[in-house]
Amino acid sequence: MRKGRGRLWAGVTVAAAVAFAAAYGIERSGGLETTGVTDGCRACHTSPADDPGGIHGADRMGCEVCHGGDATTDDADVAHASMEREPGALDTVESTCGTCHLREAERVRTSMMATGRGLAAVDRWAFGELDAPDATQTFAEVLAVEDPTPAEDHLRRLCAGCHLGTRRENRDDAVVDVGSGCAACHLGRRPAGRHPELDGAVTDERCLGCHSRSARLSLSYRGLAEVSGPHAAGCADPVPLFDGRTGCRASADVHMEAGMGCTDCHLHTELMGDGTSYAHEGDALEIRCETCHGPVAPSEETTWAEVDDPISVSVARLRGVTHAPDERVRLGRRGTPVWNLRPGDDGVWRLTRKADGVALDVPATPRDPDHERAGHERLSCAACHAAWAPRCPTCHTTFDPDGEQWDFGTGAVARGRWVEENAGMGFGRPALGVAADGRILPAMPGMIATLDVDEGRTLRLFSMLDPHTTRREARTCEGCHLDPVALGLGEGALDLEGEAPRFTPTDPDSEDPARAADGWVGIDDPEPGGSTRRGARSLDAQERARVLAVGRCLQTGSPENCARTDLSD
Repeated sequence: MRKGRGRLWAGVTVAAAVAFAAAYGIERSGGLETTGVTDGCRACHTSPADDPGGIHGADRMGCEVCHGGDATTDDADVAHASMEREPGALDTVESTCGTCHLREAERVRTSMMATGRGLAAVDRWAFGELDAPDATQTFAEVLAVEDPTPAEDHLRRLCAGCHLGTRRENRDDAVVDVGSGCAACHLGRRPAGRHPELDGAVTDERCLGCHSRSARLSLSYRGLAEVSGPHAAGCADPVPLFDGRTGCRASADVHMEAGMGCTDCHLHTELMGDGTSYAHEGDALEIRCETCHGPVAPSEETTWAEVDDPISVSVARLRGVTHAPDERVRLGRRGTPVWNLRPGDDGVWRLTRKADGVALDVPATPRDPDHERAGHERLSCAACHAAWAPRCPTCHTTFDPDGEQWDFGTGAVARGRWVEENAGMGFGRPALGVAADGRILPAMPGMIATLDVDEGRTLRLFSMLDPHTTRREARTCEGCHLDPVALGLGEGALDLEGEAPRFTPTDPDSEDPARAADGWVGIDDPEPGGSTRRGARSLDAQERARVLAVGRCLQTGSPENCARTDLSD
């Protein structure tokens, strides 16, 4: 069994701390100081190593409010009888973290990191058990099923351990010694022999455990790509990853290079949930590139006097930040304020890094031909500025009934084993696809897969994403209009000399040699390739033809002249 943790983000609020102080007799003198609570726990737990320190220190809060038990007795068995060894676990969160942070505790079960609804739905759809990649079933429900379907069993053994609802000893992600529920994000690493630190400042290392897998956003953001097989052999700058996998150095995200962490962008509603149970992670996102860089719609900017978000206000005050009622503030898609993004008197917006308080000038999106070119209205920022994305273009999943594997539903080893094999992890330029709302986004192979279950299934699905590899430099004109990867064809050579374009794949598909093994769609396919989201797809035949019409021009003309290519149907 592999064990680790997951994560969650609960804002520490001054209002809750004050309420706790009043209830438990904590004295205030410009801040939370010592407590008047009689705490029998500390009669035995006298070592400084037993104290988490900080705002949750034993001298301020005691032990019982987080761990439960009976702090009034000197009998260790009685004191420990009802103790919660893992405060923050979602099944008891109301009586631990929720004692002070009730708002967060009530919402966290609806967060994507708790429900895993999108992962469960897509997996069951891929197995042919659902008609669409949307469903309401949560990971907690998957783990509770008495007679799981093949997809539910697959989730229980390979996926659902990276989920806030499982306990620390029943988790499966890449970082050890972190708790579950609230503690997955707010508890530091467990140093040998001492109580880990607990605070509201969530470092990127706490995101890394889960988000170094699947889309591998935490790795990509740092400029690391997981590689294996032939891709590992071809890596010019390999580096061992923290959990034993092999990484290859690539360009880091420009925001990483500026010293920004995950929570400098991502809002508390995205991470802890906002009380709504969303179908997919993308639905829960509020932040956009335009939120900071502009342009924004009138509804995405207001004054703090109009903001109704006590958690953001409390978190900012906890860090010593206050906002005048008439100060302008930018908002996420559903109205959550970006409290660390502030306007300057010189008209420049500045983002304050939460880790160290350093303010960074935020460059505004230029108003120039490159950003206002006719025909590019649907392009997302990431379509041009995402430098690369992970690739796992082959996946073969089989079930071995004679094997054994940990089942996160039972918390024990169960008979049977799911085996996933691939020809190697790599990375490279992302494809471009069309989201359900019509925007052009980066896409990566989500499932070019064969499932040996019942009659067997073959899938060729790509996933839309922002790979978190943003660079200031963008794709060139040729990087879209003459790149078969961007078109979704896969690696290979394009020939536009004849009347109809021709494509020769670098690695032909074993069943259709005219198609690339890593491709999303064939050059002559009349229908677009599918995606792991309803309504999302590859570029269709008409869109590919328009892109290549400009490509033909670029082979002989200048980008300025080609920008005026007639693309009318």
